[in-house]
Amino acid sequence: MTTLGESLRYLRSQGFEPRAARRPSRAFSGVLRCSKGPVPITLTISDWDFLEYPQIALAEPPSFLPSLLPHVDIHGNLCYFAKGSVTLDRYDPVMSLAQCLHQATGVLDKIATDPKYRNTDIQDEFVAHWELGQTRWQVYLGEIETDAKHAHYFKLRDKTKSEIRILVCSNPTEADRLAQAWGWDVMPLHRKCWLFKTVLPPSVPERLPTTVKELFLWLRQWDPKLSQALQSVLGGAGYLNQDYVTFAIDTPVGWVGFGFDLNKQYSQGYKKAPKRFRNYLHNAGGLQPLFRMALRPISSKFVHSRNLSYPDLRGKSITLVGCGAIGSFVAMALVRLGAGTGGRGRLRLIDPENLGPENLGRHTLGYPALFQAKAVALRDDLLRQFPHSRIDAAPQSVADVDRLFAADLIVDATGEEAVSEYINGLRLQGNHSVPVLHVWVSGNGEAVQALWADKAGDACYRCLVLPDQHTHRLERIKLRKVDPDRRMDGCRAFTPYAVSAPMHAAALATDMICDWLQGDPSPRFRTRPRENVDLFKVRNQNLPKIKGCPACGQP
Repeated sequence: MTTLGESLRYLRSQGFEPRAARRPSRAFSGVLRCSKGPVPITLTISDWDFLEYPQIALAEPPSFLPSLLPHVDIHGNLCYFAKGSVTLDRYDPVMSLAQCLHQATGVLDKIATDPKYRNTDIQDEFVAHWELGQTRWQVYLGEIETDAKHAHYFKLRDKTKSEIRILVCSNPTEADRLAQAWGWDVMPLHRKCWLFKTVLPPSVPERLPTTVKELFLWLRQWDPKLSQALQSVLGGAGYLNQDYVTFAIDTPVGWVGFGFDLNKQYSQGYKKAPKRFRNYLHNAGGLQPLFRMALRPISSKFVHSRNLSYPDLRGKSITLVGCGAIGSFVAMALVRLGAGTGGRGRLRLIDPENLGPENLGRHTLGYPALFQAKAVALRDDLLRQFPHSRIDAAPQSVADVDRLFAADLIVDATGEEAVSEYINGLRLQGNHSVPVLHVWVSGNGEAVQALWADKAGDACYRCLVLPDQHTHRLERIKLRKVDPDRRMDGCRAFTPYAVSAPMHAAALATDMICDWLQGDPSPRFRTRPRENVDLFKVRNQNLPKIKGCPACGQP
């Protein structure tokens, strides 16, 4: 293990000299010896455990480096390692510092000698570069209607009036829902943000545009069609009654926003001749400063699809039967996968029971929902977290629900065999094509299991039980070696298991739903045992129908 003293001696050997810094940080001045020449830097070490990488800032960028640099922010700080990409050894700080300096030198060498690397990396990071330095507004981008030409501004302000957030979206209802979720006030600003879309990544200029005239030139170089579309807006009168005009471009690397103030003397004078005002912008008005906007998407479409490489549940109708221990965790996963969003998207929750104190120890809901209908309380809790979702609550028995199979997927999370048998029978009797996912906890949480039942021809739920009239519900595939512990609470029996069991079951169900979204929910019968339990081994498989099944009628 090297010491702090050895680290300081190493830095001196590399030509770094101490400089003033606010404690506990230590700062050093030196140079990185790049292939095209030395690059003066300041090295600042604030964390000798290396939870954060040492900061390397360019003191005086040399002439052989371009003015617009990838991986360098407006303060000159160089991003030489992506956050979390490399673990530096806290027990060998000398080696860790050497790694950092070597990597930083390599990044600057690439920037200086490889224009393609520079352009590609700036394009990938373009939004970050665009937002640094001259950003005037932080704007939150909500749901934007397909092919919309413009969206509207809303100001959301907290009750103390100490914080303001600006939202751009197509539907005022979205602003109202967000304000309600935050407990804030909302006010329409009666301003438009003009919208464009391009399939081309932003062109990389020598430096970012700062005036209207530079903007026009850059857009022509980037995408002539995009440039023409913006010029078409400027040739109309729809924006001239505003103090400023703003634009947002949906690009392959993210949203790019900008705008400029309108000279009232000219904008009002040319109100009836907007093309003349556009001509003014191409001439004397072209010196008008440009301001940039940081556009941060917060729409449900972004939130639910951002972490997936395949389609989410947006636009699908999902019915969840059972809002108890398993169902509450499944519901949390479903809304995060986008259930209840999109044009026809809906999440329907079905459960006839109220939440009792005996439920709280393994449920997502807590004391505020005690004695409320589980379906209603769970819906309200989910809507508080995801106000844009459409969630219906049916606090009734599944047997009393109309049009149960009017959905794209039914999830049976009741864990009650009688209810599961009933749903299985309805699916088979009605010859429904809607798949049903049954999920349950086995025994005292030693394992969780799930069965995906659809028209693929595999086993139905009843096929899990041997069709032998001399036995009572004998498992077709034996999993447990001993009977589970069951307890009584008055006249009600229950099976004790920890909160980890319904979480485990919900994770299994969620994985199968994700596989379905990718085209194949196989294997349709799955078992996940807990570690350190003594069970028979059961393989995951597409389980065939069992001969003599009274439900699916397999001869």
